[in-house]
Amino acid sequence: MPAPSGRLARLCRKELKETLRDRRTIITLVLMPLLIYPLLSMTLNRFLVSATAEAPTTYMLQADTGEHAEFLSFIIDDPRSTPPEAIRDTAPDLPLAKFEYYAGGEVSPMENLRAGRIHVAAKVVESSPRQLVFTALQGNAASQQARRILVERTQWYNAAVAREQLENLSGQAVPPALEVSTHEIEGESSTPLLATVVPLMLVLMTITGAVYPAIDLTAGERERGTIEAVIASPVPRGSILFAKYIAVVTVAMLTAVVNLFAMFVTLWTGGLMELLLGKDAPFPWLEICQVLVLLVLFSGFFSAVLLALTSFARSFKEAQAYLIPLMLLSLAPGVLSLLPGIELTGPLAVVPLVNIILLTREVLSGTVPTVPAIAAIVSTIAYAAAALGIAARLFGSDAVLRGSELSIGSMFARPEKPRAVPTVSAAMMTMAILFPIYFVASNGLSLLAPETMAGRLVVNAVALILLFGGIPLLVALVSKDRLRSTFRLFPATAGSLVGAFLMGLGLWAFAFEAILFAETLGIRALDTSNVALAQDAKEKMQQLSPWLLLATFALTPGVIEELCYRGYLFAALQRRLRPLRTIIVCAVVFGLFHVLTGNVLRVERFIPSTFVGLALGWVSWRAGSIYPAMVLHFTHDALLMLVIRYEKWLQVSGLDVDSEQHLPLMVLIPAGLGVAVGVGLVQWTARRPEHDRSLVSTDPPPLAEEG
Repeated sequence: MPAPSGRLARLCRKELKETLRDRRTIITLVLMPLLIYPLLSMTLNRFLVSATAEAPTTYMLQADTGEHAEFLSFIIDDPRSTPPEAIRDTAPDLPLAKFEYYAGGEVSPMENLRAGRIHVAAKVVESSPRQLVFTALQGNAASQQARRILVERTQWYNAAVAREQLENLSGQAVPPALEVSTHEIEGESSTPLLATVVPLMLVLMTITGAVYPAIDLTAGERERGTIEAVIASPVPRGSILFAKYIAVVTVAMLTAVVNLFAMFVTLWTGGLMELLLGKDAPFPWLEICQVLVLLVLFSGFFSAVLLALTSFARSFKEAQAYLIPLMLLSLAPGVLSLLPGIELTGPLAVVPLVNIILLTREVLSGTVPTVPAIAAIVSTIAYAAAALGIAARLFGSDAVLRGSELSIGSMFARPEKPRAVPTVSAAMMTMAILFPIYFVASNGLSLLAPETMAGRLVVNAVALILLFGGIPLLVALVSKDRLRSTFRLFPATAGSLVGAFLMGLGLWAFAFEAILFAETLGIRALDTSNVALAQDAKEKMQQLSPWLLLATFALTPGVIEELCYRGYLFAALQRRLRPLRTIIVCAVVFGLFHVLTGNVLRVERFIPSTFVGLALGWVSWRAGSIYPAMVLHFTHDALLMLVIRYEKWLQVSGLDVDSEQHLPLMVLIPAGLGVAVGVGLVQWTARRPEHDRSLVSTDPPPLAEEG
C-alpha cells in the first residue's frame, strides 16, 4: 500500500533537505554557473571578434536582368560612390569592399540568395528617379554587411550628384538621384543559433545536476550502511524510492534553471545575445519559459535513468564508473541538434533522449510537428516510468543488502516461484516498451500495408494481436505470472454477460455524443484533406463484407485490447491501487493509445475512448472477470461499425447519423434504457469471486514479491 500523502510529502522534504546539505550539490548548483559562464562568455566573445575581423571584402551580387547588372556596376564603380577621402583616412588599412556579379542563368536572384550562393539580390525599378531594392539574407552577417555597404555607396553617390546639381551653372544635364529600399528573406536553413546550442546545454545541465544526488541517495546510503535502516522503516519501499526520485528531479531542475539563467544573463550582458537571436532582439523571455517546461522532461528522464543505474552499485566509486559512460553516450544525441537535415519525424520521435533533444530544437525554432511532439513527450514519460520500475526492482533488494554480486542480467532473471499477477513496475515497463513499438509499427504499416482496404484491415488486426496481445503475454511468461490471474480469465455470471451486452447496445450512442461534445470544445484534429481521406476510407469500407469488418474492427480489438488493458494492466494496478483509481488509470491509458494512430493525431478520440474505458473498467471490476468487458467492447465496436457499414440504409430509413448532427431521441432513449438495464444486471447479478477480491489487498506485498 502506498504511503499516505502527508507521510509521502514529509519523506520527500526529508530527502530533499539532506540532498541540499551536500557540499557537492551546492557547488554544482551555484558556484559552477557563477564561475563557468563568465569565462565561457569571454572566450566566445574573443572567438567571435577574431572571426568577424576576417570578414570578406569581396561580395557576390546578382541583379534581376543583365542590363540592370550593368547599371549597378556603373553606379558602384563610379568614383562618386566611394567614401570621401576624409572618411577613408580614418581607417587607411581597411580595404574597400568589392562586388562581383553572379550570373544566375535561369535561377532567380531570390533563390540564389536563399540558397546562400550570393550575398545580395538587387532589383532596379525603372522610374523617375530610379529605385534600387537590395535584399539580404536574414541572420547572415556577410549578407547584412554587403547590403549595408551598398546602401552607403548609393548614399555617397546621391550626395555627390546633389553637389554637382548645385555647382553646375552651365545647364549641362546631371544624372538623377537614386531611391534605395531594403528587404530581408529567410534562408533555406533558418534554424536559430539559440535552437542549436540550447538542447546540448540542457543535456549537460540536467545530467550534471542529477549525478551526485542520484549516487548519494542510493549507492551513498549503501556505502554508509544506512540503507538497511531505511528499508526496515514502516514505509513502503516504493514510497522511499519515489521520495528519492523527487529529490533528484528537484535538484536537477534547480541546477538546470540556475545554469540556464546564468547562461542567458551572461550572453546578454556580454553583448552576444544578438548573435543568437538577431540584431535589436529583445531578451528571450518566451524562449526561456519554453525551455523551463522542457526541463521537466529532461530532469524527469535523466533522474529516473540515473536512479536505475545507481541502484546496481554498492559504493560511490562503482556508481561513478557506471555513470561516466552514460554521460559520454548522452553527448552523442546532443550533437544531433548541431546537424542540419535531422528532424523530429518517424522513429526518431520515440528514440530515447534523441526525441526530446530534437523536440527542444523544434520548439525554439517555432516549428513543432504535433504528432511527433506528442509521441516524444509520451514516450519519454514511458521511458522514465520504465527506468523507475527497474530501480524499484533493484533498490534495497536482499541481494544488494547482503553485498552479494548483482548484475544487469540478474534484473531479467525469472523469479523462482510463479506470481499471481504482474508487479506494477513490470506493467509500467511493458506499457513503456509497447508505446514506441506501437508508434513505429503504426507509421510503418501506413506505408507498407496492402493497397486494398481488406488487406489493410487484416494487417492491422494481425499487428494488434502481435503487439497488444503478444508483448504482455511474453512478459507474463518470462516473469512466471499465472496467466489466469494475470489476464483475469475468471468465470463470469450469466447476468453480468447479458448486462454487458445490453450496455454495449446502448453505450455506442453516448460515445458518439461524446465525439460531438469534444468538437464543441474545439477538439477536432482532422483538417480538410484528412476529412476527405476519411470519407474515402468509409466509402471503401461500406463495400466490404460485414463479417470481415466485425472480425477486424470489433472481435479483434474487443478481445486483444481487453486482455491488455482490463487484463494485464488492470491486474497489476489492482494489486496496489484502490478500484476507482485502477479504473481511471486504465481508462486514461486506453484513451491515450487511441489518440496516436499512425502519423495523424486523433485528439477527438480521447474523450469518447476514455469514457468507454471507464465503463469497461467498471464492468470488469464489478464482475471480477475480463469476459464481460470483452462482450461490452465487442458489442460497442460492432454497432459503431455496422452504423458506418449501413449508413446509407439508415439515412433512407430516417436515421441520419452524420458526424455533424446529434442522434435523434428515438435512438438515445432506447440506448439509455439499454445501458440502465445492463448496469443493473451487472450490479446485482455479478458476484466478485474470492480469488479476485484477494488481489485487492490493502497490505503491502512482501519484499520478495516487490519489483
